[in-house]
Amino acid sequence: MGKLVVLTLLGAVLALIGERLVAFRQRMNASRAVEPVDLPNCHLIEGLENGSEDIDILPNGLAFISSGLKYPGMPNFASDEPGQIFLMDLNEQNPRVQALNISDGFDKASFNPHGISTFIDKDHTVYLYVVNHPHMKSTVEKFKFEEQQRSLVHLKTIKHELLTSVNDIVVLGPEQFYATRDHYFTNFFLVLLEMIMDLRWTYVLFYSPKEVKVVAKGFSSANGITVSLDKKCFASRMFCLRRPK
Repeated sequence: MGKLVVLTLLGAVLALIGERLVAFRQRMNASRAVEPVDLPNCHLIEGLENGSEDIDILPNGLAFISSGLKYPGMPNFASDEPGQIFLMDLNEQNPRVQALNISDGFDKASFNPHGISTFIDKDHTVYLYVVNHPHMKSTVEKFKFEEQQRSLVHLKTIKHELLTSVNDIVVLGPEQFYATRDHYFTNFFLVLLEMIMDLRWTYVLFYSPKEVKVVAKGFSSANGITVSLDKKCFASRMFCLRRPK
């Protein structure tokens, strides 16, 4: 009788894992055929051979690009090189990228940039906020952009226990932003299990110096986030969140 119970439970577990694997493949479109598409207006941008993770464009046409992300389970194009922030002027007929110098005092060797977002102050100073994964942890780095010098001055590293497995941010004001957590676990094998089992344990949080709180949860992988032009709606690929009045 005991063996029968064990075999029944084992069969149920295997059936559940099989069903989850099939569902996971469907969510990832693993069986979808990718058709080639001719994009005549797309051009190769030299200098971004290590990939680009995120882009944020200023009203004047200057674009910041994060590059060189190292993340568990993702292809790594430059394992021995730190990540970088590039600048590109979209007003140019043939835009080129330029790596921005980062001020001394910041640990550039472990720089591992992910999502980015900009904020322009009342005095027109541009601040760049960067999700960073030094040693596979999560911080948010605050930089001031020096346009004439084409450089970034590091101002502050933001840490919090809720800022774990951060994917992307969208900045509202000085040190105020929404951030997404894309995985609940940090161990690679547990992350894989989380994805296969479709555990909806990730969230979106609001950060400010006075308050840090989860504002939306129940996502299988809260990923990129952006904001509407009127700053009233924050949208990811899975939700739209209205900002309280």
